[in-house]
Amino acid sequence: MTTNVLFLCPHSAGKSLLAATYTRAAAARQGVDLSVTIAGTDPDEHPMPTVVDTLERQGFSIGWNPKLVSADDTQWADIIVSVGCDHGNIPTEKPIADWDVPMLSADFDASVCAIHALAEDFVANL
Repeated sequence: MTTNVLFLCPHSAGKSLLAATYTRAAAARQGVDLSVTIAGTDPDEHPMPTVVDTLERQGFSIGWNPKLVSADDTQWADIIVSVGCDHGNIPTEKPIADWDVPMLSADFDASVCAIHALAEDFVANL
């Protein structure tokens, strides 16, 4: 059975994109049936160029564009993970897991590493 995971970050352009990409890759390696998507509470028009460059250098293709989180998104999700969103702006009564990582603008490399590690642990613990 497929588990549906929604990753949220405020702008749906950086942290959620990293989280979804790394989680999807970990699930594929570990044989875990996951479907993932991203959204945000205040989405940008485009993914962050530095995030796109980083993921492409690591061999990933970008599978999502920023979008505003909707009630349909949260209803679809079996698991909702917030990477820095204000929960009051998320249309759901479902529990929301929080990943606490450095801001990309404050320490890009530390944030990328933290998200990668959290994604690996997340899939390993499903």
